[in-house]
Amino acid sequence: MQNRDVPRLEALRAYLTKQYQHHFPERQIYFRSRGVVRFVSLSPRFQSISLAVAFVVTCWVGIASATMIFGNQVIESKDRQIADLREIRGDLHKQLLTLQDDILNRTQTLQARQEMIDGLLERSKDAMMGNLPSKEMAGRYPAIIEQPGAGAKLPVGGPETTEVPPSLVPRAGLTPDQRKRSQQRLPIVLRGERVSDARDPLGNQLNEIEGMQSVLIFRMDNQVRGTIDRYEQALKIAGLSTDKVVAAGPRRLSAGVGGPFLPMRLTAFDDESQTRALISLMQNVDRLSLIYKALERAPLSLPVEEFYVSSTFGGRPDPFNGAPAFHAGVDLGSSVEKAPIYSTAPGKVTFAGRDGAYGNMVELDHGNGFVTRYGHLSKIMVRQGQRVALREEVGVMGSSGRSTGTHLHYEVRFNGTPINPVKVFKAAQHVQAI
Repeated sequence: MQNRDVPRLEALRAYLTKQYQHHFPERQIYFRSRGVVRFVSLSPRFQSISLAVAFVVTCWVGIASATMIFGNQVIESKDRQIADLREIRGDLHKQLLTLQDDILNRTQTLQARQEMIDGLLERSKDAMMGNLPSKEMAGRYPAIIEQPGAGAKLPVGGPETTEVPPSLVPRAGLTPDQRKRSQQRLPIVLRGERVSDARDPLGNQLNEIEGMQSVLIFRMDNQVRGTIDRYEQALKIAGLSTDKVVAAGPRRLSAGVGGPFLPMRLTAFDDESQTRALISLMQNVDRLSLIYKALERAPLSLPVEEFYVSSTFGGRPDPFNGAPAFHAGVDLGSSVEKAPIYSTAPGKVTFAGRDGAYGNMVELDHGNGFVTRYGHLSKIMVRQGQRVALREEVGVMGSSGRSTGTHLHYEVRFNGTPINPVKVFKAAQHVQAI
């Protein structure tokens, strides 16, 4: 087998040698300079080596160029990827800052709104609990006898007039339109259009807090309105107009306030109905505070601990001459000898002394339009100009002046007009139930 391959190898070598000699024959390069001809012989070996070197150089240059071009493309691609990553990082950073700002703004809004709710609750707390000073008094309201029955002659007296004041009982309450608006209940949306997202637990907690604030505002508004209704009903029982009592009371602006107007934005809800409910609560708390402040000095206490009504308010026959007369107060008798007479609200003594038919009389100005008079006293315990507290003793029951026997002539006046003290007693009972 090896003997057969020898001729083939010899033939192949002969062929290659022939091709080599054909392509790389010996060549001469001639140079002529100054008439002298010279030449350089290029042997087949030199030609083949030169060709190989040229081929290698060409391949190296091609590979290097291709590598450089491809490398530049790779670098450009990497640069684009890095730029994309930087852009994504920038977007994420902006989203993070936006999220932080949103959470901070919502948290600040919730905190500011809660502080406002706490302030409204604090302002309305005493009023909603009915903690008027006159509610804390000694004794209990007895059964009030408006029409004494037959029997022993009851002690009566006091100044009389044949003319009834033109306006004894002003219309109470709001105008029909105002009352209709005040009784409207605004719709409430607990969370507006916010929806729960399992991927955003923090946002869900903030939504939950906002919903709880919305419910609290709605319930507070209902309670405040209910308390306003009860106070207005008490004033109506006393024959007083709520608006007139509020107008006579301390005004919110009387202390001097001001400053630039800044619309409420920070504490507002995204949902308009919730914002309206918050505004409604603010307005109602403001009105309740005005009513409560006006009633703080209303004479809702009792001038004597144990009593019976011996003569009612209004028209009656004069106890001395029987002629029709107007009685501007009530006559209160008592089974207690030398019964002490108490101030029915804090105030200032504007008169203390003898005053005609009143006999020994004390007049107290309680402020907010309320004045009380205590007549027929046997003894006066205060002096003019003195400040008296609630339930402070101002005198002793007696029968001085135009009187048929020992009793107290008690008057309540509002803005100069006498009102029925028995109705005020009943209004006080209503206030006590708040």
